[in-house]
Amino acid sequence: MTRAVAVLLAVAAVLAVWLWPQSADAHALLARADPPVNASLRESPTLVTLFMTEQLQRTHSSVQVLDSAAQRRDIGETEFSDEVPTQMGVRVLKLEPGVYTVVWETLSEVDGHTWTGSYVFSVLNQDGSAPSGSGIAIDLDRPGPPVAADAVVKAIGLAALVLFVGAVLIGWLLRPSPLPTLLPLMAGTLAIAIAGTAYESIAGALRLGDIGFLGDVLFDSRNGLWLQQRWYALILAALALSARLIWPRSVDSRMLLRLLAVLALAWLASTSAVSHGAAIGSGWIWGTLFDALHLSLVAVWIGGLASLILALKDRPEVRVEAVRRFSLVAAASVPVLFAAGLLSALIQIPDVGGLVDTDWGLVFIVKVVVLLALFSAAATNAFLLRPRDADSDGQDEDLARRFRRMMRIETALGLVVIVVSAVLTQLPSPASAQPEIEQKDNTVVETVARGDVVVSLEISPNLVGFNTWTATVDAPSDNPVEDLLLRFRYQDAAVGPVTVNTTPIGDGRFQLEGAYFGLPGDWTVEMELRRASGDDLVAAVRTSVESGYQASPFAADRGGALALPLTQMDWNGVGALWALIVGGLAWINRPNLRDRFGPRVADGAFVGAVLGLIVAVVLLTGLHVEPGRTLANPVALTADSVERGSALFAANCVSCHGGTGAGDGPLAYSLPAPPANFTIHVPFHPDGVLYAWITDGIRGTGMPGWSPQLSDQERWDLVNYLRANFDPLATQ
Repeated sequence: MTRAVAVLLAVAAVLAVWLWPQSADAHALLARADPPVNASLRESPTLVTLFMTEQLQRTHSSVQVLDSAAQRRDIGETEFSDEVPTQMGVRVLKLEPGVYTVVWETLSEVDGHTWTGSYVFSVLNQDGSAPSGSGIAIDLDRPGPPVAADAVVKAIGLAALVLFVGAVLIGWLLRPSPLPTLLPLMAGTLAIAIAGTAYESIAGALRLGDIGFLGDVLFDSRNGLWLQQRWYALILAALALSARLIWPRSVDSRMLLRLLAVLALAWLASTSAVSHGAAIGSGWIWGTLFDALHLSLVAVWIGGLASLILALKDRPEVRVEAVRRFSLVAAASVPVLFAAGLLSALIQIPDVGGLVDTDWGLVFIVKVVVLLALFSAAATNAFLLRPRDADSDGQDEDLARRFRRMMRIETALGLVVIVVSAVLTQLPSPASAQPEIEQKDNTVVETVARGDVVVSLEISPNLVGFNTWTATVDAPSDNPVEDLLLRFRYQDAAVGPVTVNTTPIGDGRFQLEGAYFGLPGDWTVEMELRRASGDDLVAAVRTSVESGYQASPFAADRGGALALPLTQMDWNGVGALWALIVGGLAWINRPNLRDRFGPRVADGAFVGAVLGLIVAVVLLTGLHVEPGRTLANPVALTADSVERGSALFAANCVSCHGGTGAGDGPLAYSLPAPPANFTIHVPFHPDGVLYAWITDGIRGTGMPGWSPQLSDQERWDLVNYLRANFDPLATQ
């Protein structure tokens, strides 16, 4: 391996450390729980169930429930579900009123990462008041190497993979093959990859406890199976290269390159199979393929460019032809790379908030900035500096020198992109960190005056469960408020009041945190203001408290492994994107095809470009088949069916769609898109479409799928209710 490549790999390690955020989570995160996070329960649960963001390796994933004295209150082994591979739970003893801490440990089946986390919930006193006690602090430190070290190893490993694939490509592409020049590069990258794979295997075992768990890492998880495949591919490639170096005359170059190409594909597959795209659940096959295609084309472009620089170092006489050949491959790769990268990014970024509110999103923005610089360097090389014929290379040596320098800059920027991508693989993406049940925020601020004292009380998030009460007091300086108590009264007098001291936090502000709203409904919060002299004051604030959780619009299971993994577009949009890419490539490459294969092939490319444009336009504007359009309603539109649907509508739909179906329910404002106005939509859609929407939800909105909660009969009853009440023609 050349000194330049060694320097580039060292830079990759430094960049990975520099880009790594101060704190980061692993991938199998908590998506939702039952009881929910910070819940206040009237009765003891019998089972605590957690739903994680990735499939779980069962032998090293567990749940415990601890009381305020850190004593375990769970019984039996952690239970898992064959139907839901992300679910685990544990049964508990009858829990007395108190605060309980749920502690979980996970080993991701997909990427082999371990993680520990915790949350609390409360069991209320019999009168509905908040219990005494508090959650316990959990040590979340994990054994094994620091997580930032994983990013460094991943960055170096990806750089080695890209350089190896590029060397195989250039070995195939150029005539005569520069294989002897590229052999040291291939051998060096293989050595680095073997060391990196050994680190991943050993680090995984150490995070489980010690090196004795190495067998569990390699043989008891999906991640381990792909690690095994990588081991086989790397060892076979190393043996093949060793045979060529020892017996150069006996090992044919073309046969060696064929074998190395197959092993490089296996290496690529083992890397993409543990990517974010492979961990998304529904549609994971497409997510994996998009990631694999993206990584492969990065290797073709950046790895090929690095190997081209190395191959041409001592062969200036073939520079123009070599650059021309590689430029054709790179030009065809970049648009496909862009499309695959765009789809992969959309899978991992379900909404704009995930781009700006997470470490993954911020690092992704860095990647986009570097990509813009990379595309600028590539465009400069392709359109301004690249020699066009054999004579131009010799006529303008200064131009050729600038071209070679820009090639190196392009390669360096490509390496930075690879390093940033490596950091991204070690961070939870917005999609994997997106909770299936997310907490609403109904924060209120009320101001009350009592004589010469004005007090403002902020309640956040003003929901059942854990809240923060912050009181800001404006009182005369000669008679300040020295202490403040909060007294909580529920609308039902059977629930006794609870009085709690607040904590002064300076500047006339007092704060209290806890789970004192145990039930939904109207609460009165009395503030008892104790002054330095004179009478104490009491000010009261009334607030309406509701349950604090709603289904995320991205929570619904959208199908199996081949389902569409995107929320921002449908299959028509995906098909239109690829039609434009294929048509655009055909159009751009017409001159090259004419020169190489003749005018007929160029004419065929022209026809292909036009067809690609037509297909894209038709998919985007003219071809849209709604789900369920051909599905017949098997339930007659009778008064009984409509009555049953009315009860279901009141119980499940009014909160978003409103009692009149106008999309103005009390939760409508909290959704990412306004709920449907039934008076507008129902008359224009057949029963089957309405049934499909109720069953599967509507992607990108707050409409969840109701198939797990409602039976087929109940969903058709809902359809009949909608038809009878919002379609004027149905009753005529």
